[in-house]
Amino acid sequence: MRTSVLAALFTLGASTAAFADASVAGNWHADLDSGVSIDMQVAPNGAWNSRTLQENQVVREMRGTYRQQHAGTDTGTLVFVPKHYTSKIGKVTTETDRYELGEAGKVLKLTSGGDTMVFEKREQR
Repeated sequence: MRTSVLAALFTLGASTAAFADASVAGNWHADLDSGVSIDMQVAPNGAWNSRTLQENQVVREMRGTYRQQHAGTDTGTLVFVPKHYTSKIGKVTTETDRYELGEAGKVLKLTSGGDTMVFEKREQR
């Protein structure tokens, strides 16, 4: 079920500021299937948090760290490690995703296990 995959994908995170940079930093939003959406904030210092909603109800909140490894200017790998979380669905684990930035850094594609989620960058609030 896609919800299980989404749960796993957003158990993202990893280590310290030395392993992150501003290229993937920002406020990100993804609208997924079955009324699921994800809001994620990624900081250039290696911190990360997310909120997953299904049918406008919060089903998961997580925060932790991430590690970034570049494969090119706009591609690479992100490893998200959750440190604190609440979850009504799925299992929360460390997640490794291939990432691709597009549209001048306004679109972030995360792929894990053959499933790709597309996030759009939002303005700071």
